[in-house]
Amino acid sequence: MTSFLCDLVIDFDAINGYEVKDVERLIKQIQDSITESGRRKVVVLFRSAHYLTTRAFVTLYDYIRNNGASNVVFVLVSTDRSRIFPPLLALVENESLNLGVA
Repeated sequence: MTSFLCDLVIDFDAINGYEVKDVERLIKQIQDSITESGRRKVVVLFRSAHYLTTRAFVTLYDYIRNNGASNVVFVLVSTDRSRIFPPLLALVENESLNLGVA
């Protein structure tokens, strides 16, 4: 299992920020916080992740897939796994397997 100490935790409640513009604002916040310190480690807690719109999921998925996000950990919390964007869920499950996390 990979150890990860973070410098910043971002608590993102998808009930109140479920649209593309909200996820884009979050991505900008992540990028700014990483740029400011150079090697900052960030954890993003997505509470009620199943409330994100499909377009918001696609935006998040593209960011994770294209940027590698090696210094960012996304924690998706949901009461309804079936409402999580399937490609994102597959990506997260694949990465968990690669890290040896069940």
